[in-house]
Amino acid sequence: MKIQNEKIIIFSLLLVSVVLFFCFGFYHLTKFETTDEHLWKYDRIGSYWEGLRDKDWEKTYINDKPGVTIALFSGIGLLFEPEPEKYRIKDKFFTIFNTNKTERVNFVFRFPILLLATLSLPLFFWLIRKAFDSDWLALFSVIFIALNPILVGITQIINPDSFLWIFGGLSVFSYLAFLNKKEKKFLLMTGIFTGFAMLSKYTAIILFLLYFLFFLAKIAFKKNEDANADYKLILKEILNLFLIFFISIAIFIFFIPAIFIEPSYLTKGVAQFFRRGNLNGLIFLGIFILGLIAFYRNRFFNFSANFLAKHKNKILAVVCILFALLLLLLVINVWSGQKLIPLDELRDTAYAQEPKKFNFGRMLKDDGFFEKNIKLYSLEAYPFIFSLNPLSFLLVIFLLGRAIFKKIKDDRSIVLFSVISFSLIYFLMTVAVRVVANVRYSLILQSLFSFLSAIALVALLESLKLKERKYFVFCAFFILVINFYFLWSIRPFYFSYESPLLPKKFTVNSTWGSGFYEAAEYLNSKPDAENLTIYSNSATICPFFKGKCLNSRKIDLNIVKPDYFIISKRGELKEKNKFIFTNPDFKGKPSSYYFDNIENNYEWAIFIGDRRENYVKIVKFEK
Repeated sequence: MKIQNEKIIIFSLLLVSVVLFFCFGFYHLTKFETTDEHLWKYDRIGSYWEGLRDKDWEKTYINDKPGVTIALFSGIGLLFEPEPEKYRIKDKFFTIFNTNKTERVNFVFRFPILLLATLSLPLFFWLIRKAFDSDWLALFSVIFIALNPILVGITQIINPDSFLWIFGGLSVFSYLAFLNKKEKKFLLMTGIFTGFAMLSKYTAIILFLLYFLFFLAKIAFKKNEDANADYKLILKEILNLFLIFFISIAIFIFFIPAIFIEPSYLTKGVAQFFRRGNLNGLIFLGIFILGLIAFYRNRFFNFSANFLAKHKNKILAVVCILFALLLLLLVINVWSGQKLIPLDELRDTAYAQEPKKFNFGRMLKDDGFFEKNIKLYSLEAYPFIFSLNPLSFLLVIFLLGRAIFKKIKDDRSIVLFSVISFSLIYFLMTVAVRVVANVRYSLILQSLFSFLSAIALVALLESLKLKERKYFVFCAFFILVINFYFLWSIRPFYFSYESPLLPKKFTVNSTWGSGFYEAAEYLNSKPDAENLTIYSNSATICPFFKGKCLNSRKIDLNIVKPDYFIISKRGELKEKNKFIFTNPDFKGKPSSYYFDNIENNYEWAIFIGDRRENYVKIVKFEK
């Protein structure tokens, strides 16, 4: 195949991937609402720009995420809808929306996110190509990223995570490009993108752990003749990491002037991510290591470099075996009916109590330290693993196997070691900070594992000695088609995608807004829809419903008698989301009746992804 023709094919397939990402993201873009989006649309975005306009700098700190990238990009919507809150009427008892304006408001705030994500895909391609000098690896990576249902789904939502995956992913590949090319522009790009990732969520600070792992792996997996490290050269690389940090902090401070009034905003989120004891421990460890470096200098670096280079294959094998065992445990567990570890029950118990309290009731009471933490660790990894599509899952397994048996190239070992180690540490940290992870919390891993899938595919072709370009073209078409199918099969609920490897009776997702638009459409089809009153455990139905939504879960039947209750799985679990009747003299069915009989007692239902445990149901009030 001629070089020119090959380039045309590659860029044509890249264009197809970008267009498909945009088309899937555009479809159904306005026809749903997720929890907390109203806070951004009706308050936080406007507050940020008001703060800049009025020089009221305190207003630029709009949330503890901090979510400033939402204001910067989605804020474009204010040019078209400067007062979106006026379409919502809320009084003591009811909320009513101008449903004719709901979709327009959603569009003007969501479309900039979709456009930004779409335009980032060619940049992903360029950075990956620079990092590995391979057009095909870059193309395969972008196909896996662009047709990832979870990434398409989050891009439709006004949420800090929508920007974290974009800027976090670009940060990582910019740094890899810098390690390969040693060009200062990539160092600068890494700092800028990291800054925007931190403006999205404070948790982006964990990217520095990944950068360090890449740097460490480069020392370990380079050729043996380069094993003796020059400590001045390594110090220069460490200083580069500090430079990235200072650039990112400068970006962070520039876009949040409130920090000049309240400096604690700079560290507030980091303190939330690391528990105080963990943070103090990390600081002590860092000072100790720097002390060793200062004292031993050459001996320290040479010993470290030689040790890593000598044992690199063993280290990589151990890391890959640990991750493979985690995958094996999770697959065996779900296909045995979760008899080993009741992950769904653990998660539901925590949600019923309050996820932030990390409360599992009595379920772990009799477990020893080791058994308890194995269960918790599996619980944290569970949502991410089963949000991977089967093709990516199998390709990652293949790559792990090759690494275990020492059949992987050094440049790929750098990425594999770093990403797998980072993932193992990431799940451990979610246990340490006592938070029940969901699919949204592991978004930073989605683009990384899309990249690993691409590396695995290239390695597979090489192992089969299929190095002719026609085989690469065939594989590109194949992954386009198969990933297109995964997206198509779950449309329009992309973010609720769950792997076919997960039995249908289990779920790693919840109805985070999915299905409520369809419930509203059902109610709106009734002849007297404008006169109906509903209670929903999620207000995400209300912007699309023509009638009235009750504000309080405490319902005084002497004042109002609802017509329908809209109940999702999450609403059934959480006591604070369950409605209750406050009339002691009421002779009808108690509120508990509607939840105790929710399995079959409903007028309408939608099951997301055909999973019975992920539903939205409409139940008629029995007056």
